[in-house]
Amino acid sequence: MSNVSRLVSLPPIALALPDKAEDALEQCAQGESAPEVALMQLLVVSPSENAAQRALGTAIWDALEKGESHMSERLGAIHHLWEGARRIVQTALG
Repeated sequence: MSNVSRLVSLPPIALALPDKAEDALEQCAQGESAPEVALMQLLVVSPSENAAQRALGTAIWDALEKGESHMSERLGAIHHLWEGARRIVQTALG
């Protein structure tokens, strides 16, 4: 049996970034992007972790106040992913 390694070059991924955190959250709430993508976009475009948390909390609260349960569930999925990632990092570094 031959051990042949082959380098595979993948094309670059072009991922559009919204101008504001609220835009990323709105796209996810509307079902236009996955929660995983929205979380990444939120963290990239926000000036700080606190700003990202405020934007997400406000978006969830607004959706709940308007009775938009589907939107609040999608936004809640972003929060769930974020907390899960935070626990993984704390476990790895702790």
